[in-house]
Amino acid sequence: METIPDSESDICFDGANHRLFIEGRGFDFRKFIVNHNSSADLELFGSENPLYTLLDFEEPRVIYVVSRLGSKDLILQGCVIREIIGNTCSLSYSKLQSES
Repeated sequence: METIPDSESDICFDGANHRLFIEGRGFDFRKFIVNHNSSADLELFGSENPLYTLLDFEEPRVIYVVSRLGSKDLILQGCVIREIIGNTCSLSYSKLQSES
């Protein structure tokens, strides 16, 4: 894994090809856009998604973005929720790593 510099462009994941994993639990999503300004936008299928029980506004978590073929594509460390509006969740993170 390598840390991605802040100057690179945003990364977008489609939920049809990827899943999120937090503490060993997998979650489906529609779209996940990782910005290089330490923020990310996650679009879920519903506002009652069980993902919100693992992510919260205070406790930092690690999020793994994994392709449905099984390879890890991205790791976000120190993730916390900044805002939830309907099916969209804004996150912040402290470190971004990608497979080299």
